[in-house]
Amino acid sequence: MRSRIAAIAAACTFAMIMTAGPALAHSGDNAGYHPGHTSSGQHGHGAHHGNHHPTPVREVASQLISPLKVAFGPRGSFLVAESFAGQLSSFSAQGVKTTVVNAPGQEIAGVSYKNGNTYYFNNDQGAGPEPGAELLPARLMRIDKRGKTSELADLSVFEGTHNPDGQTVYGVRDASPDCLAQAPYLQSLGEVFSHPYSSTPAGNGVYVGDAGANAILHVSNKGTVKLVKAVPAEAITIDASVVAVATEMGMTIPECMLDLNYYAQAVPTDVEVRGAWLYYTVLPGVPGESLGVGKAYRMNLHSGHTQLLAQGLSAPTGIAVDRHNNVYVAQLMGDGVSLVKHGEVSTVLPAMMASDVEVGGHTMAALINALDETNGGSLVTKRIR
Repeated sequence: MRSRIAAIAAACTFAMIMTAGPALAHSGDNAGYHPGHTSSGQHGHGAHHGNHHPTPVREVASQLISPLKVAFGPRGSFLVAESFAGQLSSFSAQGVKTTVVNAPGQEIAGVSYKNGNTYYFNNDQGAGPEPGAELLPARLMRIDKRGKTSELADLSVFEGTHNPDGQTVYGVRDASPDCLAQAPYLQSLGEVFSHPYSSTPAGNGVYVGDAGANAILHVSNKGTVKLVKAVPAEAITIDASVVAVATEMGMTIPECMLDLNYYAQAVPTDVEVRGAWLYYTVLPGVPGESLGVGKAYRMNLHSGHTQLLAQGLSAPTGIAVDRHNNVYVAQLMGDGVSLVKHGEVSTVLPAMMASDVEVGGHTMAALINALDETNGGSLVTKRIR
């Protein structure tokens, strides 16, 4: 089953589709992130949670509609995917807005930029009652230096052919047959579903985090798609907090499943490449999305060796790496933008609903208040060392 990445103010749902794992619940589409919710779970490995010395934060643009991804663009500009407005926008350093792409009814996501080329996703959105119920076109687009737009690849084609997590068992794996028979909806295989959400250009192409396929892909400059990593399911112990989430959704977890692991879909929400390392964040689907169990990892692109950088994150949806290899994470349901350094996590930009972060030189750019339907979201910058 699937759920949405967020909910808009009050009881309104926000249409950002994400996978959530087997039906811990049909909750799904209305269970999401609510403005004002924060979490203070365990961060990092024995991490310290606190604030660094504050530096001024500058608001570059405001009243943005669902700003979910940001990138540094040409000539000191910023590129922002106003996802559900169907717009890709460019902002000058002074905040002057230029519409780059206007596609009402489409989801514009995953913007990134390198060497004069702008990349973004143009994803079709289903009209059915259940998000992700059908495999829809999910196009990686490129705007070159001359302003010509072309389609590099349709990620849904790769998903339909390969379905990297198709044999992954999500939900409860270790229950006895009699126990599982009491709640068969708590186990399923990975569905055929593509929802590319993040991108980062590197080498001879673009790395893609597909939040529907639960996979990290590479698309060459010629449009060839290859699997880099099928992101493993994230184990969540079924305890009282999980039971409470399920109860809120109108679901029943049999007593025989208590203390077993629930393997949630590890939805990749952002990707970044620095040298030989690919950094990425995962937001485990239901029930993990509301329990503050998100994580940040890095994987060596040569060996495939993967390291856990931080855990206990509250809906991490953005990751960036500075020139000193310090890692920054935007937590949509957490305290704002956090710094991961030497195994510790600390808040460097306190904010509500931080949806993304990018770092270039001494500048950090972030999207905050991303789900504020009343006032809109903001693009802000802050100087870093």
